[in-house]
Amino acid sequence: MVNDIIMPGQYNIVSKMNGHHRQYPGNGLPGPAPLPDTRSEEVTEIIGKMPSWIIRHGITSIGVIFLGIVIGAWFFKYPDVIVSKVIISSGNPPIKLVARSSLPIQQLFVSNNEPVSSGQALCILSNSALYGDIQKIIPLVRQLDTASDLYTAIQKIKIPAGLQVGDLQPAYTDLCQAIQDYHFFIGHNAYRTTIGSLTKQVVYNGQLQKELTNKELMLQEQLRLEHNRFAADSTLVKDRIISPLEYEESKRKMLDQQMTTGSSRTSMIQNSLQQIGYQKDIAQLTLQKQSEENNLQQKIKDAIRRLNGQYAQWELSYVIRSPAKGKVTFYKYWKENQFVTSGEGVMMVTPPMHEYVVRGAIGMENAGKIKTGQQVMIKLPAYPFEEYGLLKGWITGRSMVAMDGNFSLEIKLENDLTTNTGKTIPQQPELEAVGEILTENKSILERIFEKVTGKLNAHH
Repeated sequence: MVNDIIMPGQYNIVSKMNGHHRQYPGNGLPGPAPLPDTRSEEVTEIIGKMPSWIIRHGITSIGVIFLGIVIGAWFFKYPDVIVSKVIISSGNPPIKLVARSSLPIQQLFVSNNEPVSSGQALCILSNSALYGDIQKIIPLVRQLDTASDLYTAIQKIKIPAGLQVGDLQPAYTDLCQAIQDYHFFIGHNAYRTTIGSLTKQVVYNGQLQKELTNKELMLQEQLRLEHNRFAADSTLVKDRIISPLEYEESKRKMLDQQMTTGSSRTSMIQNSLQQIGYQKDIAQLTLQKQSEENNLQQKIKDAIRRLNGQYAQWELSYVIRSPAKGKVTFYKYWKENQFVTSGEGVMMVTPPMHEYVVRGAIGMENAGKIKTGQQVMIKLPAYPFEEYGLLKGWITGRSMVAMDGNFSLEIKLENDLTTNTGKTIPQQPELEAVGEILTENKSILERIFEKVTGKLNAHH
């Protein structure tokens, strides 16, 4: 049975067949048929009603899971990481040696990677002097310069003549001339002969003085006897025992003895005066000799000083020496007669590495979080940490003032160049690295609260 219903402006056809309704669109064409409802009453009952055990235990489970997450967020902590540029260098950093003159290389004394000692000559640039000739005179000059007794040193040391010393030639010639004049003075000066003669005169006069003194003693004794005899004769003449003529004779003898004794005393005085004169002449001649000798020695010292000064300037211009014990490394391949430019790096001396100095640099951001004792994990770009591991260290100091916008950090390595995986990084003068500084160790919950409170404070 079909029931047709016609509405104004459209045609709708509804049919009822076998208990199902079917509607047609207004254009009279059939549309898509709806799916048959095949759900049973049992399924409809299960879907339409949630089981009671899910309601009872679901909320509890969700609460336990949430509580576990909160507890985990409180106990699970991780630090903030601040990245720093790090330089690891030897306690005795490598020393760069540069040429001070633009000249060809005259002679190389070492090879690349050769061990060298402090003060060792490594290279000499081209100049008019022969290095071997200079090495002959400089040690002798230093001995003269440090001698406490220049007279003795001059007698033992002989400066060779006729050497080719280039820029040192004027001072070298002056020194040779000064030493030659001093030798001539020592061997041919008249002071020594004159002083020797006067010294002998002094000795003879001393002996004569002794003889005169002994004679004086005897004459004094004779004079005493004559005095006694004259005194006795004076008494006898009063008593008329002897004649006046005998008394006069006794008096004459006494007077003669007095004159003889006085003459002897005069000879002693004259001899003493002559002795003093000789000694005065010796003193004057000795002073003159010493003055002239001092002048000659001073000329030698002045020549030594000039030669040392010119040698220092010569070495500064032409010689490259090792400032420390270590290993020499060439900046590039060098050979004799190869030209070098003033200021150009020629060699580098790396002293033995005993201890490493580690310094870091961080910017202004988060610099306030850096504190002494914080751990630093150091990664070496040249040695990937996935393969070699990390170097561990800790902060030992931080600069109070930033230089060029960066704070300087002092870092102490925990186990030198041995990584946390037990591998040892080969010793090198300098290594560039990246340091990860572990700062505040906070839980996830603390960090969430900090962000929330920070936003709230920002709004207020």
